[in-house]
Amino acid sequence: MATLTPTLTLASTDLSSAEALSLSVTDSLSVAGGAQSFQKVVSNTKSNLLLASAYTKSYVFLQNLDSSIVIHIGMDTEADDTIDNDATDLFIELAAGEFAFFPWSSTYNLHVDAASGTPTLEVRVFQAAS
Repeated sequence: MATLTPTLTLASTDLSSAEALSLSVTDSLSVAGGAQSFQKVVSNTKSNLLLASAYTKSYVFLQNLDSSIVIHIGMDTEADDTIDNDATDLFIELAAGEFAFFPWSSTYNLHVDAASGTPTLEVRVFQAAS
């Protein structure tokens, strides 16, 4: 078992005229050890990114490495868990250079597509310790 320590800091001196923003949170997550790490070249056709059947609860880091193209991350929560165009499929939109870190229950597959072109997505998956 290993420990993963995520830290998020949000700061701004000009976001609001009423006050400066200064927020920092840290957690200590027990993970199985190691991480699956890969880069995926994304197309404008939805494809599977992470299959729920291959994971237990995990922590996922995603970063759009492209300088201009938006990448969409979604999951289909219908019983068939198929990739389609339901309005509820999209839950993360990563603009150029943006990233996300989130817990994933691995109940549903994650899928990915790009607004255009073939941007690259950095993916790291840390499985939670059981």
